[in-house]
Amino acid sequence: MAKTFWLFLFGLFCSIPCSAETPAWDFFAGYSFQRVDVRQYYKSTSIIYTFRDRYINMDGFELSITENMNRWFGGTLQFTGHFETPVVTGFANSKSSNRERTFSIMYGPRFSHRMSFGMPFGQVLFGAGHTSVAVIPTGPHASDTTFEMAVGGGFDLNLGRKVAIRALQVQYLPTNQVGTKKDKFQASAGIVFNLGKLH
Repeated sequence: MAKTFWLFLFGLFCSIPCSAETPAWDFFAGYSFQRVDVRQYYKSTSIIYTFRDRYINMDGFELSITENMNRWFGGTLQFTGHFETPVVTGFANSKSSNRERTFSIMYGPRFSHRMSFGMPFGQVLFGAGHTSVAVIPTGPHASDTTFEMAVGGGFDLNLGRKVAIRALQVQYLPTNQVGTKKDKFQASAGIVFNLGKLH
């Protein structure tokens, strides 16, 4: 029964009419949310800092540009940044402000299905990620830059021939430069500009 259901959905998806025009480039800019395990420093005594790992929510941005090779395949270059400054309570209710920052730049293939009203897509990206944490104004800090990858997908809703709304994009990243737990999750939404025309 389940197999029949998924075959039906696949057939319905493939039968939806495609858009008549494919842009040469798609440029996306928008808000990005990230759920990630980070390192947080706090005072375990009046002068000694200790750190712990904890999942937090981080706000940020995403910029990406996709060069379309044909109507269903392209290459995507993506840049993201996420920021948060949680205040951690330590010894004798002392407060430590931890400035958390994560950045990534990745590139990889994107697979799309263009329809008259929108475009679902999936992508696999590879590149580098940088994470840093620092107690401000002065205190311990840590940072690292390593290999990064992401697997995800989303849906763009057409507003016209040149503009679309990225209603939702989700990504799973199995790497984490500073935190102990490696899984990161991102969700983004924003505006897409379709530039040029693919011949």
